[in-house]
Parts: sequence; C-alpha cells; structure tokens
Amino acid sequence: MAACLLLLPAALAADSPKTLRSGWYLWDPYQYTVVKDDTKQLTGLDVRLVRAAFQPLGYEVTCDEVSWAQHQRDVQNGVRDIAAGAFQNAERAEYAYYSAPYRTETDVLYVRKRDATRWRFQNTDDLMRQWREKPIKLGIIDGFYYGPAVMAYINDPTNASRIVRVGNDVANFENLLAGKIDGFVIDRLVGATLVWRHGWQNQVTEVSTPVYTETIHVIFSKKTTTPELVTAFNGSIAALHQNGQYNRIVREYLLPVLLGVTVGQEWFFIVDIIGTIAFAVSGVLLAREGRYSLFGAFVLASLPAVGGGLMRDIIVNRDTPAVFSTPAYLLAVLLTVLVCFFLFRLKPFRRASGPEGKAGLEEHMLFGRITNNMAVAFFDALGLAAFTVIGVIVAVETRCQPLWLWGPLLGALTGAGGGIVRDVIRADADNPGLKGAFYAEVALIWGLIFSLFLMWFANSLDYQPAHITAAVTTTIIGGLVTRMAVFHFKIKSPMF
Repeated sequence: MAACLLLLPAALAADSPKTLRSGWYLWDPYQYTVVKDDTKQLTGLDVRLVRAAFQPLGYEVTCDEVSWAQHQRDVQNGVRDIAAGAFQNAERAEYAYYSAPYRTETDVLYVRKRDATRWRFQNTDDLMRQWREKPIKLGIIDGFYYGPAVMAYINDPTNASRIVRVGNDVANFENLLAGKIDGFVIDRLVGATLVWRHGWQNQVTEVSTPVYTETIHVIFSKKTTTPELVTAFNGSIAALHQNGQYNRIVREYLLPVLLGVTVGQEWFFIVDIIGTIAFAVSGVLLAREGRYSLFGAFVLASLPAVGGGLMRDIIVNRDTPAVFSTPAYLLAVLLTVLVCFFLFRLKPFRRASGPEGKAGLEEHMLFGRITNNMAVAFFDALGLAAFTVIGVIVAVETRCQPLWLWGPLLGALTGAGGGIVRDVIRADADNPGLKGAFYAEVALIWGLIFSLFLMWFANSLDYQPAHITAAVTTTIIGGLVTRMAVFHFKIKSPMF
C-alpha cells in the first residue's frame, strides 16, 4: 500500500501537462511587464531565454509575480520548480541544482550624484572598509545575493540598523532620492535601465568600480526536478547559441536598452541638436540662393534636419516617429530659419545690385564663404555621424533583420535621405546626394561598422553600457573624420 502511494504522484505527473512553475519580480530588462492591446504581458531577456530553452523539451513555463525571497523559499519547498537570474552560493546549492551559466552580471554601487566623490573605492575590500568607518544606510532586496563581502556586511548583526530592506530596486532608487539610504548595490544594466526610463540621470550616478561580478544561472528545485532535466536545459541553451536564436533575443531586449541609455545622455543630445542645426543651415542657404519665401526656407531646412528620420520611421512602421516625440528638433529648425532670416536682412548681408533674378556680387561672396566654411562642414559632418548612429538604433529597436543590412541603410536614410528629398523638391538636376558627393556612403560605411559591432556584442556574456558608449563615440568620431577628409580632399563618389 505504501509503495502504491509513493508511485501515485509520479503517475499523476506523467499524465499531467509538462508545466514548470516559476515566478517573476521587477528586474527590467530581464523580467518586467508591458501592456499590449490593453493586456499586461510578461516579457524580458530571462523570461524569453528560459521559455525558448524549455519549449523544445516539451515544457511550458508559467510565472506569477512573487518577491525574490519568497521565490527562493518556494524553490526550496518544492512549490516552484525553477528560478531564473540566480547567482551561485552555498546556501542555494543545498536545495537547488544549477544550470550552466547563460549570462553574466556585474553589480555596482549607486549613490546620489552629489555624494559620488565620497564613495570612490578601488575594490570591494576598500568599499567594505569605508562602510565600516563611515555611517551608511544601505538599501537591499530581501533574498538577493550581493557577493560574499557585501553579504558578510549585511549579515553582521552590528550593521542591522544600517540595512533598509525593500521589494525591488525602484523602491531603492526612491529611497535614495528621498535621503532614506545613502546607496545600494544593483546589477549595472538594471540600474542604467531604471535611471534611463525614469529620467534620474541628473540625480543619481553609478560608481564605476564593480562591487561583484559573476555568472548567472537557472536554479532547479531538488524536490521537483532532476539532474537529467538540468542537463537537457543546458543542451537546449547551447542549441540556442548555435542556431542564432540566443543572439536574436539578446539584441531584442538588451541592445535597445543599452543604446537608449547612451543616446539618452546629455552629450549625445547636444551633438544631435548641433547636427540638426547644421542640416537646417544648409537648407536655409539654398533657400536664400533660390529666393524662397520664409515658409519655403523652413521646408528646405526641415527636410535634411528631420525628413530622413521621418521617412525612416514610416518605412519601419515605428509606433511614434521620433520627430513627434519631442518638439526640440523642429524648434531648433524654426529658430535656425528665423535667426538666419534676420541676419540676412541686416545691412552687411543685403543683396547687392545686379541683374534681375541673379544674386549680386556681395551675396555670392557671402554664400561662398559660408558654404565653404570649414566650421559649417564640421557641424554638418557631426550631424551626419550622429544621425547614422540613430538610424542603426532604430533598426535594432524595430528588429530589422539582418542588422548588417538594415542598420547601414537606415543610417544612410536618416543622415542623407532628407537632403536628397530636399534637392528633388528644388528640382535640382544635379542632385548632389545622388550625383557625385561622397556623403551617404559615409553613413553606409560607419553604419555597417557599428552594426557589425552590435552583432558581435550580442555574443558576449558581459553587457556593459560603457562598451556601447565607446562604440557610439567611435562611430561618431569615425563618421566625422571620414566626412571631413572627403570634404578636405574633395573626394567624389564613384560614377556609374
């Protein structure tokens, strides 16, 4: 009888659907929810990877929201079968099997920006010494593992009054901004994502020295799973790497966040605005030469500044075109047109007398000085380089595949497409964007280089925002230098 009772659960399990019970907590971009068609849907890198790995094995993974501490207790007690996003430690090894690593996390310290110099440290031991010497309120999430050094500090009874426990890191950030804590340790990518999404860039900052770096695993309850299932999962993850699905999922979730964090920084916005103004100036000068109205000048200025991006967003069916998401770019174009309009009406810039319909000698000399000015060419090249980066980012965000093809094409369309349309509207038979000028080719070249880097980066297990920032900076500098070299040496595009 006892033997029959022992066999009954196994028999029932064999007849029931192959479902694995898991949970999720707010850990953007690894685990979070989005609203689509008025329905809340769970998504994120870890969610997609785990489900994609178990699907070929015939398992469906179900998740409901639960705190990480409770999730661990549930795995230990057999209430849940698996948990994704786990560091290895001895305590968990007692009740769970570990999968092979499927990514890496680096934990960093976040503090208020005004306190950044106070918490500089050379390594984790140096940080622990500072924490012991200076009174600090530390925010933590119950059940999280922060590495042996930090855990020893947290578990020290003498520090109990200094520890503030919360359910997720949004609460940690809110406590930090409210002055309830002095700092907290968080995964570098999650911290950057939350700061970017909530617009906290000017209030908080990451202390760049890592606190803890280690591989991340899926843990399996020893009460409800077997080592054979872990082995099968490891093989399925390896297969995702081999067939390219792993890289596609990484690009879908991590690259948009990393790129968004970079281009959301103040320096990139300044570069973007400078480029927009430079493109607008080129349209204004052509409007002046062709004796367009003030409205016509605005049209010619707007097309190279925002027209390429608008065409790009329509082609990829972007939900909200970038030009509609903020008025900054159109306002920059409008102000540029108005400033130039009034400058040209000043006495030194007025048209000299000459044959009807033709500019006088004084204006021709002025126009020549401006259009051939190295400074104008420099800012125009800067805009082209920045727009190239934005075009590739849109290709990543809209999941255009293959990236090595669509990245450069959208980069060139963003940087040069508006200027080409402007010259079509002007009925310019010698459209320089299509005849002779080595311009769009610069965007194609550096768009391809940037796209290939992002494809390579998706193979890495170490996703640091600094790497993306370096790649964006390199692309901008490379595009700028290339375009200036073309301008200086008067290099032409190969003729058909």
